[in-house]
Amino acid sequence: MLVSLTIRNIALMDQMQVEFSTGLHVLTGETGAGKSIIVDAISLLLGGRAQKELIRSGCDKARVEGVFDLSDCPAALAFLKSQELDEEGNELILAREITAQGRSSCRVNGALLPLSQYQLLTGLLMDIHGQHEHQSLMDEKRHLGFLDASGDESHQALLKQIQAESAAWKEASKALEALKKQSAQASERMELLRIRQKELKAAKLVPGEEDELARERDRFRHAEKIEDGLREAYEAVYDGLHPAAEALRQAVNALSPIEQLDDQYAALRARLDGLYYEAEDCGLTLRDLLSHLDSDPDRLEEVQARLDLLRRLSRKYGGASAAEMKEKLTEIEAELAGFENLDDHLDQAAKAEKNLGKKYAETAKKLTAARQQLAKKFEAEMEIQLRDLNMAGTRFEVQLPACPPGPLGNESAAFLIAPNRGEELQPLSKIASGGELSRLMLAIKSVSARREGVPSMIFDEIDTGISGRAAQVVGEKMAAIGKERQVLCVTHLQQIAALADRHYLVEKSFDGERTRTQLTLLTGENRVSEIARMLGGDGESARIHAREMIKK
Repeated sequence: MLVSLTIRNIALMDQMQVEFSTGLHVLTGETGAGKSIIVDAISLLLGGRAQKELIRSGCDKARVEGVFDLSDCPAALAFLKSQELDEEGNELILAREITAQGRSSCRVNGALLPLSQYQLLTGLLMDIHGQHEHQSLMDEKRHLGFLDASGDESHQALLKQIQAESAAWKEASKALEALKKQSAQASERMELLRIRQKELKAAKLVPGEEDELARERDRFRHAEKIEDGLREAYEAVYDGLHPAAEALRQAVNALSPIEQLDDQYAALRARLDGLYYEAEDCGLTLRDLLSHLDSDPDRLEEVQARLDLLRRLSRKYGGASAAEMKEKLTEIEAELAGFENLDDHLDQAAKAEKNLGKKYAETAKKLTAARQQLAKKFEAEMEIQLRDLNMAGTRFEVQLPACPPGPLGNESAAFLIAPNRGEELQPLSKIASGGELSRLMLAIKSVSARREGVPSMIFDEIDTGISGRAAQVVGEKMAAIGKERQVLCVTHLQQIAALADRHYLVEKSFDGERTRTQLTLLTGENRVSEIARMLGGDGESARIHAREMIKK
């Protein structure tokens, strides 16, 4: 249960700390005093939407901190253990902070936790029933959720199982449909792939071949020019009228007799000797190149045809190189191999889909039977609760019409009521009044409170649309829930306030500069004064009436 709540810089609250206990707690105050701010702060603490508009004007950030006693919440203790979060005995400290920049953080016993995990934990601690939530009863799509929420742990496990099996079946069905579509297109696709496979294999692609062929083609195209250049160079260096090699040999021979006379002559003679041998080597190389010149027109035609083929394939495959086209061939052959196994994959997928569908159907059948039993129990418990809530004689029935298979099973739910004896059952969404909706929702919450569940419940003006005797019995019902769960209730009805184990007053004050909302625990005559105000009087007669209500 919630032990204490600390609020800093939320709306009109600069700083507030309040202690809570067991039983029924009520919060009252004038309209506009800020009762809803308390609920908004608790909602933020529990992982609700972090709206920067909640931050008090002029402040950079806001913070809400709650201390919880987990001694009656083993599910939360198990969650903390599973997440390896530090435990302080049975005490848990939650903190939520938001900044003016729109950032928020969640802390559990000081450790940061992602919002999704944080919300899983807080969902085990408190249940908030907003002032307009009873309107959700008007939506029949929500009825199945209310029914299932009253089920025990085995029922909740069955719900998780059907959701998991539905998701698996849906995924298998999608995979099967994809394979069927692939199979329908397989023949056309395979024909195209085989054509591409054939042409790429026939091309016998070699990475880098195109560049080499381009160079060879250029040599053929400029054969005459190449031969003239090589021959002229050969004659100038080695085999002409006055070849350079011969001139260098003569220079070497001229320096040989005097190289002993000076080191410079010897050095020059050595350099010229090296140049002679280099020129001789160049001449021999030029001669070899001349002797191997090939001007075969047939070869030129072959080279050009090969280049044309490679470039046509490259354009066809998006400008791919030979290496990339070889990779494409590998991909094509892998895809063809996949098609060859497609029938086997299709058979396996069909079997998997059938088995998962059968498994889902078996679980859905169990869930239907469980819901039928739960519906009878729910109907009986609801009629007892409604009798306690001054709706004696009301008949309540749950119908479970079949619906297409889905993550919630094979049926939906619809609540029907007959508020008066002798009347026919009709859909709740069509005939229930505002006051009846409030009491119906409270009855549902009362039924849920009886099973193992969250230890704390918050009712934000659930008394909307009721008064008089109905208000009294609603208050008594919340007090009864308070015997089993901690209950926090925002109310404007004196009948409910008089039943509180703890009564808090929410009021605004102005210190000359800022308006502030504060929360005060009322006792003794202060509580009498507040209930007298709620009765609409400020005289002694109202105070006497208030004392009598508290006493009763």
